[in-house]
Amino acid sequence: MNKILIFAGCQEATELIQKISENYLNLGEFHIIYEEDEIKNGFSEKENLFFYKINFYAYELYKNILHKDLNKIVILVKNKKEAEFILKNSLNKKVPILFVKFWMDFETPRQNNIEIIDIPELITNKVIDFLPGVPLFARDIGLGIGEILEVEVPPHSPFVYSHANKINNEDAKIVAIYRNNELRFINDTTMILPNDKLLLIGKPEALKELFNKIKKNIGAFPQPYGQNIYLLIDMKNMKQAQISKLLKATLFLHRKLNNKKLIIKIINPTTSMRIYKLNKFSSIEVLSDYYITSYTKCLKNDIQNYNIGLIVTNNYFFYEYSNLFYKIKKPILKIGEVDVSLKTCEGIKVILQKNEIKPIASVIFDLSFQLSKPLIFLKGDPEKNEKEDAELEEYLITFAKLFNFKDVSIEKIKDNPIFELNKSEKYCIISPFTKKPVPKIWQILNPKLEYSYLFLNKHHQFFIPIK
Repeated sequence: MNKILIFAGCQEATELIQKISENYLNLGEFHIIYEEDEIKNGFSEKENLFFYKINFYAYELYKNILHKDLNKIVILVKNKKEAEFILKNSLNKKVPILFVKFWMDFETPRQNNIEIIDIPELITNKVIDFLPGVPLFARDIGLGIGEILEVEVPPHSPFVYSHANKINNEDAKIVAIYRNNELRFINDTTMILPNDKLLLIGKPEALKELFNKIKKNIGAFPQPYGQNIYLLIDMKNMKQAQISKLLKATLFLHRKLNNKKLIIKIINPTTSMRIYKLNKFSSIEVLSDYYITSYTKCLKNDIQNYNIGLIVTNNYFFYEYSNLFYKIKKPILKIGEVDVSLKTCEGIKVILQKNEIKPIASVIFDLSFQLSKPLIFLKGDPEKNEKEDAELEEYLITFAKLFNFKDVSIEKIKDNPIFELNKSEKYCIISPFTKKPVPKIWQILNPKLEYSYLFLNKHHQFFIPIK
């Protein structure tokens, strides 16, 4: 027969004993160690339910119970020091231990036989799950790493009235739908309707991407990276023409994108006050820092403070601080050398890269939509795999149809795509920012498409990390 030992040191333990006494005594013997009389009040010993009133520090008095042929140990004690003492003296028992952690500042041993119920984290997760637009991951099922997800389909979703099977891919699948309080398994004809709840299974990152697509309301960028556009101006190390070019592009983005605010931060400020006139607009903040003169330090601080979703910079500062830009995992707009403004660019071009485009496809389409620019994918990978190319093209075409995009095309080119892009200065470029930057000489010696941006400095380029 199963033998379960419970250390009962809180009101919650009393409720647990109540439920065990009423419903689960047939599962085995339950041995309860307690200190306070209120734990046992209302209970009497009965078959398979045994009580021991022992001080939790009196290990010598209950070690014989610990040495019984136990199947499981439950530690449900609210006093942190007592709980720590009990856990320490139970570790040598090679049986499953369930430890209820009530405190933030408590380190539990990492042993395979210990399972933790983290009360602060549990409460936080429940509140987070209650917030609108948050993925509902199954935290206590399977691996508990987010491989099971429930998502409600809003009426505006591009997936409404689509066949469920067409949305599935090798990394994420819809396995069932909750509709009208019924569980329905999908088949080839199952269609997604507004307000359906979809049960998804797959790799956590793929599920998050699918969640964002299902919930997607076109025009959300710079979300999910942040709410605000950010421009950092170093007046000591930037020429007036460079500042004017950056401001012009940033203000255009602020008019077109669905950001909340434009944050313009100035370090090493001069006496010129013209830029501060922008403060008259409620959605623009112009801030000066007279103490921090380091570009790196200022950017790191502001990333923490301003909910930044897009950073605008130029070629010099991008390459000077490329490792920092890579580490912060925020979209970057690098203003190029061309005289063509972002506003007058004729379209957006993207080099197809078999492993890099899928994760950022939603952002690419969103930018095209918000900036009102045609979207052109260039197909010209010298290391091309026809099957993978076809799969990527089908993925992008399906995506375009889901969001009802009309001005999207895929161009097959014979030349190196970098040469093709450099033939025209009238297009801006979107590139994945998924690889750590390398010196330009490395790209010359060992060319790879993911570093093609090193040779496209005359163009305006958006760099998109995987969120």
